[in-house]
Amino acid sequence: MKKWSTPHQKFLITTIGILALITIFLITTSSVPDSSNKTFSLCPAMTEPASNSSSLQFHPIKIVAEPWRGEHHVYAIFALPLKYKDIYYRSKLRVKGSDVDWYITITDGKKFGASAPEGHYLVIGFFRTRLALWYWLRGRFADLQQPCNWTLYFFP
Repeated sequence: MKKWSTPHQKFLITTIGILALITIFLITTSSVPDSSNKTFSLCPAMTEPASNSSSLQFHPIKIVAEPWRGEHHVYAIFALPLKYKDIYYRSKLRVKGSDVDWYITITDGKKFGASAPEGHYLVIGFFRTRLALWYWLRGRFADLQQPCNWTLYFFP
């Protein structure tokens, strides 16, 4: 009876495993469209408060959804008018399909490849990587890449 412990057999098994992982990575990254350079003209940048609500609604100017790169690679960047800079903490970020409110923080955008339009400042909201992977497993990953599914509710 042969043992599977010879150096050549260990090398072969290791090589097959590495090739399988590389193949899975390439398939997943090529099947997911790059969302980092999209312009989001289909969603309004800001809406006036509804008659029964006191909140403004904003949609992102940039979304990055790359959970396979690790923590902090699923986020949305929003451009808010400067008049709200002192009260940015009065906001809640909602993503379609999630019943959790996310918080935002001010950013200069340089690290994330975004710049603020004139008269605006940038905020960023991160989405949990493990939750993004759950969306992916359930076939709902495209929801994270749609700007209309990310809504920042602002309470001035």
